[in-house]
Amino acid sequence: MASLKFRLRQRYWRWTAPRKIGHYLAAASAAKLQIGSGHNLLPGWLNTTLYPFEPGSVYLDASHPFPIPAESLDYIFSEHVIEHLEFDQAALMLGECFRTLSAGGRIRLATPDLQQIIALYTQPEADAQQAYIRWVMDRFRPQIGEYNPAHVINHSFHGWRHKFIYDQATLSAAMERAGFCDIERLEPGVSADEQLRGIEQHGDYVGSDAAMRYETMVFEATKP
Repeated sequence: MASLKFRLRQRYWRWTAPRKIGHYLAAASAAKLQIGSGHNLLPGWLNTTLYPFEPGSVYLDASHPFPIPAESLDYIFSEHVIEHLEFDQAALMLGECFRTLSAGGRIRLATPDLQQIIALYTQPEADAQQAYIRWVMDRFRPQIGEYNPAHVINHSFHGWRHKFIYDQATLSAAMERAGFCDIERLEPGVSADEQLRGIEQHGDYVGSDAAMRYETMVFEATKP
């Protein structure tokens, strides 16, 4: 019964989403889409998520075409979402981001950095890696009883249900294939655009700003 109730709720979310999106776009002076908002509802943004339990959030499945008109958005932000999609699904998401942004629109993506995850195994004695290994093991796998990078790396994929973790070159290439230009890597919270500055909240979600900063890479790009 619970499964049936959830499916009915999801059908309702999907049915009402285009109307809610239309209302937002009609009222917004600067149309800003957040993909995968979770609990991080940004004021003035169209906060979308696969499970819109939070009041004010709207249903959106990033692995499918967006119910959003072409060239209707000024900004898109997505934090720790793209790694939950298969590589081909993520390519569709980036293509939809490109389609729905207006010329000159900006996208900002935050996602785990594969290089940092691999460094947990290749450089496990470094201070930053040690701190991250201890944090993951203490918080998520205390029953193991040891600080083992193999467990942390496996948790990075299976524990958080990640499908594909990018390195800098792979994500940059995917964004370029989608049509974006002026692709640049930035630190979390840092942006020359005030609309995109300081909007990452994944550190609050996982309970550690230091851990978020260790694992996260951030990219911005423009639709020409």
